[in-house]
Amino acid sequence: MDGIAAMLRRRAAFITAVTLACAGICLAWILLSAPKYVASGRILLDVPGAQVSSGGAAPAAGNADATGVENQIHVMTSRSVYDRVIAQEKLETDPLFGGKSKGILSALLAGVGLAPAVDRHAMALRQLDRAVSIVRNPGSHTVDVNVVTPDRETSARVANAVMDGYVEEQAQARKGVSPSAAASLGPRLETLQSRVRNAEQRYEMFRGENQTVVATGSSNAEKQMNEISGQMSAAEAKVAGLRSTLNQLQRARKTLEAGGIPDTARGGAVGALGNRYAAARQLELDLSETLGPRHPDLIIARMRANEAKRLLDQSIQGAVQSATSELERARSSVTQLRNRIEASKQDLMKSNETVARLKELERDVEASRVAYQAVLARSRDLGGQQQPDRSNARILSRATAPLEPSGAFPIGVLLTSLLIGLGLGVSLAWLLELMDEPKGPVTAP
Repeated sequence: MDGIAAMLRRRAAFITAVTLACAGICLAWILLSAPKYVASGRILLDVPGAQVSSGGAAPAAGNADATGVENQIHVMTSRSVYDRVIAQEKLETDPLFGGKSKGILSALLAGVGLAPAVDRHAMALRQLDRAVSIVRNPGSHTVDVNVVTPDRETSARVANAVMDGYVEEQAQARKGVSPSAAASLGPRLETLQSRVRNAEQRYEMFRGENQTVVATGSSNAEKQMNEISGQMSAAEAKVAGLRSTLNQLQRARKTLEAGGIPDTARGGAVGALGNRYAAARQLELDLSETLGPRHPDLIIARMRANEAKRLLDQSIQGAVQSATSELERARSSVTQLRNRIEASKQDLMKSNETVARLKELERDVEASRVAYQAVLARSRDLGGQQQPDRSNARILSRATAPLEPSGAFPIGVLLTSLLIGLGLGVSLAWLLELMDEPKGPVTAP
């Protein structure tokens, strides 16, 4: 402790100088910094759907209308309200809001294009946005409008101007929007009503012209096409069968001409003649083995075999002609059925197009009705809004010029700077003592 006291006595002048330097810097800051005056007013916001008592009390705000309150705060700090305040209070020429002249040099540089021209309105908007702050009061639709400037009167005037601008903005919005909007919807309503009538007329006319298709739809055409398709399948199968039979008969004729007995002659319509020819042919072969070529029995057997062959050949020829005729008729029937199917396809396509067109006209009628009903409902709403409607926004307490600047008390700041300076001086003095201590001699080992 004795060492510390001795150090403080030796460094008293240094500690005093550091303390006074800190206090001097703080005093200079207090003297040079401009005071800040905060003026505050209270206003009731015009929240849509809110009910206000006759005494002007703020209604309780719940979660449902929290968004409405935030929206109205954005309206209060909007460009339109700030423009009203700037024009009313002439802030473009106010030195506190950017109206202070920049000097001759700045004007010359701006004139020759070396420096940007000063937009006083933009500077006033920026400074006004910095000066204004809105504080919401929980549980109500009221907010406090605070304005901070270096002048007490200016703070009060600007705060009141912001609240007046918000009230005027709300009154103008309620007064000017509904009548003009309702008037602009009149021609549009007439146009939409005419569109609905035209759509209904087109629908009814097309429906009358295609009454049969509308009544039956595409079911009859589809049913008819399916029936024809079944008939054509059966006809094509019959053609294939007749073609196979004809091929067999033609092969049978070739076999018969070669002296053999065709397989076709063993059954079917020519089976009896085939059996007769086979028996006669066999008898001829048997007799030719035992009798001479001029034997009467062999000659008779040969004549009977030739006659049976002739009759069988005639039967086969007749069957070929009959199969050929039937095949041609079957082919003609297939061609006719194919043409009928193509016609049915065309009818079905036309029926589908008719149904699709009818549905399209029906959707057009429905869309026109929906558009007309929407505009009609909007027109009725705006017509109801044209009734006298008083804005709920009102100023509950106007701002007054503050008596004292805001911020910390100067004497308290000065005392704080003295304490900080004293601590800093003692710390620096202790550091200097440590640096000035002599170092002991270094002995060789």
